[in-house]
Amino acid sequence: MARALFRRVEEMKQHPELAARALGIKPGDAAYLLAGLREDVVREFVLLLGTNRPPKETTHERGISDE
Repeated sequence: MARALFRRVEEMKQHPELAARALGIKPGDAAYLLAGLREDVVREFVLLLGTNRPPKETTHERGISDE
């Protein structure tokens, strides 16, 4: 769910409230999911820069479906 929301907001440039509605979640829950996912993306990006190698898998690839 978080990845689908992130995709809609960050890649498709959809307003967060519209993306939340399209996915059937409340705007407050969407904001919470986006904040957490953005934090994870930043953390993994910083780790990637520090190791000079691609990550094996992201935390959101392990067991979280797109929808």
